[in-house]
Amino acid sequence: MRSSGIKVKVPHFSDPYRAVHLLSMNEMLMYVQLSWDKSVIEVYEQFGLPLDETTAIAHELDVKHPAYIDSKTPIIQTIDFLCIRRDGTKTGYAVKQASWLDDYRTQEKLALQEGWCEINDIKFETISSDDLKTVRCQNLEFLFYHRQLDKFLFGAFKTWLSNFFGELSEHCHDRTAHILERSAELTGLPFQRAAQFFYHSIWIGLINFDWHQPLALELPASDLEVMPNDARIKKLR
Repeated sequence: MRSSGIKVKVPHFSDPYRAVHLLSMNEMLMYVQLSWDKSVIEVYEQFGLPLDETTAIAHELDVKHPAYIDSKTPIIQTIDFLCIRRDGTKTGYAVKQASWLDDYRTQEKLALQEGWCEINDIKFETISSDDLKTVRCQNLEFLFYHRQLDKFLFGAFKTWLSNFFGELSEHCHDRTAHILERSAELTGLPFQRAAQFFYHSIWIGLINFDWHQPLALELPASDLEVMPNDARIKKLR
């Protein structure tokens, strides 16, 4: 099946041996959001729907089921993402370019997906590119690659975190990069490692900041509203 946009392969958010195949930048931005959502335990991309079920739904809705142009053979329909949450509920997400959503044929295909989800007691949502063109999504895309930390670094990470919060409390109006630099020196780490720890801390929720701003280290920590998430830190101890 054809798809517009770039194609990208990224690691699964929890399974290091599994690759996730995404067909557009919009899908990438949606996937990092789902990966960051602590209620989500599994995500399946390009989830194929049983052909016999979607053809029956198409007949019921009186719409033409998508088919190959040359053979007229029905094409298996896919939902961009099917996610499972900790409470057992499932949600199907269709991620579309905003300009496509007014297209009548696109609406018919979405109706097939929504109909299948309804029959299978799955919530269905359509996400447009406009929903994903946010600073928050851009920050998540960057932080996604810092989501994991090697176990051998846990000890240094905890020491760095304490040093970072100490420097933050005394110099919150300094540039974030300068606070990171001092925390790295106190911990005996290179700056790059301290930055990695900082980004990882945000991903796992130990550090809060203003998600509506680009995560630019040259900005003062006070402007970024960088602060410890005390509730999550207590669980770390």
